[in-house]
Amino acid sequence: MEYFAPKSRCNLCNKEYTQRGLTKHIKSCINKKLHDTKGDKYLYIVVQSSFNHDYFFHLLLSPTTTLRDLDAFLRKHWLECCGHLSAFTFDRWGEEIPMSRKVNTALVPGKMIDYQYDFGSTTELEIKCITEVTVNTRDRKKIMILSRNEQPVFPCDECGKHVATRICTACQWEGEGWLCEKCASGHDCGEDMYFLPVVNSPRTGVCAYDGE
Repeated sequence: MEYFAPKSRCNLCNKEYTQRGLTKHIKSCINKKLHDTKGDKYLYIVVQSSFNHDYFFHLLLSPTTTLRDLDAFLRKHWLECCGHLSAFTFDRWGEEIPMSRKVNTALVPGKMIDYQYDFGSTTELEIKCITEVTVNTRDRKKIMILSRNEQPVFPCDECGKHVATRICTACQWEGEGWLCEKCASGHDCGEDMYFLPVVNSPRTGVCAYDGE
């Protein structure tokens, strides 16, 4: 079998799309289902792994959302393992942006900022502001999930026939550590080796991250 990324679902209409077509669809879906000329201006953003764009969130952010709120969201859903430091920056490792800033003062439609979690085994994300939209704010959270990627499917490094579900932390950097259940049970490193589960996050296999 080969690696592949399944289609992902738009939470506004429940239809499935590839990542390539998702942004265009969601812009249209927001206008159809959420647009309200008497509402407030929200930001539609896409957060994705800097190195594997198959991991992503499409989000709608209220005007009161701060970068600290977004940091807490990313930690909860994608990143938190050992309480590492994190930062939002301009131009990847450039100027750090204070966590207290409102998202609508840091993000401009068509522009991007960067995010790093853990400055040892760093997980890097790209955050792009797609557009500003006027929507009804009634009963809406600060951060609304419009879509999240489905779990990418990784083949077992050993047999190549089944889906990898566990990661040997000693072998993964040598291209031998992503294993199906059967191959993990007979892996050469033995039962004492620390395995991590394969989870739907760009931090899968890193540090002690084992999912939400």
